[in-house]
Amino acid sequence: LGAALAAGSWLIAGAALSPLTEEMAAGEAPVDVDYTPSATADDLGLPFYPGAAVSDSFIYRVATPGGKQVLYHASAVLLSPHPPDRVASHYRDLLPGHPQPETLKGEDGERLVLAVSQGDEVKMITITAAGTGSRVELLRTTKPAIPPRPLRPRGKQRVT
Repeated sequence: LGAALAAGSWLIAGAALSPLTEEMAAGEAPVDVDYTPSATADDLGLPFYPGAAVSDSFIYRVATPGGKQVLYHASAVLLSPHPPDRVASHYRDLLPGHPQPETLKGEDGERLVLAVSQGDEVKMITITAAGTGSRVELLRTTKPAIPPRPLRPRGKQRVT
């Protein structure tokens, strides 16, 4: 799970503010990277928490020029007035297998994480306390089929 998420994170650094398609190359193999600055619940395959406000969202799609998907990564950050345990309970009931949230503790506090993997796809919900409510991050990503060499620009960008 962690490896799939980490492998997709190389795309996040290049986020733009408007839709963008950039032609890239991995060695001699061309790929197209499509960035969309907003994601819907359908894009994530997860409903937005009832009453939550969308703080941020985006989608990356990486495919060969022939349309073969290399990676799909969609994310949304929601702000809810409800506490983390209530939000976690809502998503636990919606996910296949009804997984129990895992509590992770770090320097920045405690977070509840629910994750499911089906085939080449991972869905993850991370919930942290934010004031009297919660910050909810929804993530949907595919197992990356990353080319063997780092991507490099091919020199063309298209704003879509």
